[in-house]
Amino acid sequence: MRAMPAPLAYQASSIIRSNTTRCRGGICMTEHWNAIRKHWQLLGSPLRPPAEVVETYDRELELARSHVVMFGVTPELAGLGARMTAVDESADMIAGIWPGDTDTRKAVQGDWFDLPFPGASVDALIGDGCLSVIGAAEFRRALFASIARALKDDGRAGIRLYVSPETPDDPKDVRALALSGGVATFHELKWRVAMTAIGAAPDYIMPVRRILEQFDRMFPDREELSARTGWELPVIGTIDVYRNSPAIYSFAPVAALVQEAEAYFSDVGIASTGTYGLAERCPLLALRSPKRRD
Repeated sequence: MRAMPAPLAYQASSIIRSNTTRCRGGICMTEHWNAIRKHWQLLGSPLRPPAEVVETYDRELELARSHVVMFGVTPELAGLGARMTAVDESADMIAGIWPGDTDTRKAVQGDWFDLPFPGASVDALIGDGCLSVIGAAEFRRALFASIARALKDDGRAGIRLYVSPETPDDPKDVRALALSGGVATFHELKWRVAMTAIGAAPDYIMPVRRILEQFDRMFPDREELSARTGWELPVIGTIDVYRNSPAIYSFAPVAALVQEAEAYFSDVGIASTGTYGLAERCPLLALRSPKRRD
């Protein structure tokens, strides 16, 4: 799993296994991420972390001397810490995205919810957008529990969030902002479009195909969008990976995520990750003092 988000009454009730991949609520994710891998180089901020985000992880979590465990294989974060172990369920993502193992870093296949480390043994853990890509609140809580089990008593974790505003944006305003040049990247626009469609969805979740549907309603003429913004059509076309995807994303408000995290950590904080486009909706959730629940 890694580091990304229209209303649907979806009840995620269990985490189950198929023969070859892990599924959540009966929805298998490997195919979705393999499709994203194929156009990885066309993705940009805020989906991929800019330099100021990397600096925020390092500064807020004091990673320089630590063995860092990372959810996913985000290449921009691969140099953090004294040592790095990246954990991803997809061998294809590791092969296609990870910048390669060295004496101080490696990537392993593994399960974020059942990490391949002894309890209370991890110095620091990071994940970029990972709470949004696992969907419903029960899975977010399960991930918080997994992090709390893995961290040492003085360990710390940081997760960059993709959070929706308390008052949803009007789609007309988002369209006008984009066409006037007020959106930095197409990938920022994707998240803004997604956040207009959350509505009253339980747990702030949506199937990613609904992001594409909302985008097509808001921007029916892609050539116009390209001409007005300077974004190339292949970059705009990256949104088409959502068309037949079974993936479910979530964009919960920051207050909801802090409240969920406080059940598993005594020290929960929020830090700004910079000034890039949409940075105000991509803060770092910093977690310390794990509560021992089992």
